Amino acid sequence: MISREQIAHDLTIVYLNNRYGISVEGDISVHHGDGGGDITTRKFPDASQIKYIKVGTGEKGFLGIEKKVKVEDGYIADGIIDEMIKEYYQVYSRILNRLD
Repeated sequence: MISREQIAHDLTIVYLNNRYGISVEGDISVHHGDGGGDITTRKFPDASQIKYIKVGTGEKGFLGIEKKVKVEDGYIADGIIDEMIKEYYQVYSRILNRLD
């Protein structure tokens, strides 16, 4: 028999897959055999894509504006991953409680 914890885990994964899956949006129209429209898809960034921020160098440039340089600041997907982990535990706990 499958444990309650395994059922809760599996249902949580199904929930998160639906919540964080690829988003497809747009519209299509067809008139007398000719069609057109716009479809866009949105998915997560690659987990290895580096996130950059601009920081001041302390030097003054044109018109006295501080010069800035790009520096690495983690990965673009870090915020999404953190949110998914947080939501995983929330959903898992809720499903586990509902199984009682």
